[in-house]
Amino acid sequence: MPRALNIDILDELASRGRTTISAAELQELLGRSRQASSNLASRWVKEGFVDRVAPGRFALRGLGNLGTRAASEDIALAVGALLAGEPHRIAYKTALDYHGLILHPVRRIQVAAERRVQVTRLSGRPLQVVREPAKTIRIGAEEAAAGAWVSGHERALLDAASRVDLIDGVAVLAEALQARPANAARLQELAVELDAMAALRRIGSLADVLGAPGLACELERPSRGGVIWLDPNEERVALWRDQRWSVDWNRPPDEVVAMTTT
Repeated sequence: MPRALNIDILDELASRGRTTISAAELQELLGRSRQASSNLASRWVKEGFVDRVAPGRFALRGLGNLGTRAASEDIALAVGALLAGEPHRIAYKTALDYHGLILHPVRRIQVAAERRVQVTRLSGRPLQVVREPAKTIRIGAEEAAAGAWVSGHERALLDAASRVDLIDGVAVLAEALQARPANAARLQELAVELDAMAALRRIGSLADVLGAPGLACELERPSRGGVIWLDPNEERVALWRDQRWSVDWNRPPDEVVAMTTT
């Protein structure tokens, strides 16, 4: 196929506002055999026109990003190429990074999805899929690019507090709470809808100690629930009990505060 025609096809996709394409869609667009379509896609990858984010899934690269991986421009482009059209959301530590709530960039891509995904790498990065019922996946999520969805600010905080193990510890959650003000009413509302009361209590306890903007002393403690651990994955030695939130801290409060100021 002439190179000029290659460019015409890419131009046509761009004019339609397409940022991703699958191997099956490309074959249908070309009206050629599967092998011919695969050969063209491989040529595009080699020339930097597209990024093969996963087997049979491609993200188109703009003129200023030719030859770069889609995830390096916008993680949503890579996720959308793989999961657009089905229940999912960029979540956990990846969502905190997406919203600029943590300082250090995250390489691993974490996605909540209803189905098990066989792919283990996406746009050259490790992919971790956490299975979740379809009925809760879009709660508190917002549209990103290329058909991808991402946890909104408050949902990202609740996700992090629910699964501290997936964000590399409570210090990361503390950093995210300090980054910028969250909406206390929205956080409370989502916690009820998701039945994430333990997560809300961890956030409430941390926010009060840290003086987190928008949340410190603004959240209402759930009426039910016994004592929980601040970080269920660390050694369960209570160094301090937050009586208001019934949270046992297995890290000294001053240590956690210091982690967010250094």
